[in-house]
Amino acid sequence: MEIKRIAAVTGGLVVAGAVAGGIASALAVAGVGLVSRGSMGVYHDPDTVVIGGIMGAMAGAVLGPLAAWLLMRHVPLGVAIGGTMLGTLAGGIVALLMEQHFIALPLAGFAIAALAIRLVVPRRAGVAG
Repeated sequence: MEIKRIAAVTGGLVVAGAVAGGIASALAVAGVGLVSRGSMGVYHDPDTVVIGGIMGAMAGAVLGPLAAWLLMRHVPLGVAIGGTMLGTLAGGIVALLMEQHFIALPLAGFAIAALAIRLVVPRRAGVAG
């Protein structure tokens, strides 16, 4: 693969990872705020949702391309992004409900989802990875 194409694909993965990570984090924070009905009042603050989204976007911008290139080269892009986003969202919701490990559990959800996708999605003929 030529360097320009690699750079373009990686740039797209950075953007997709940032968007997916931001959405997953913001949804987790907002969702727990709605479900908790005031017992965890901090999550009703819109600034907290924005901060969660920014943190998730930063993590997704780095981890998305890494996972795509290292673990999921043979996986369709939608499955890779959607699956890891759902894993991150699940980890984030668990972390917020437990009120601990706000970084470790979403990262664990992302990693588990990426590994599961790698193992479950069959390789297509002619695809390296």
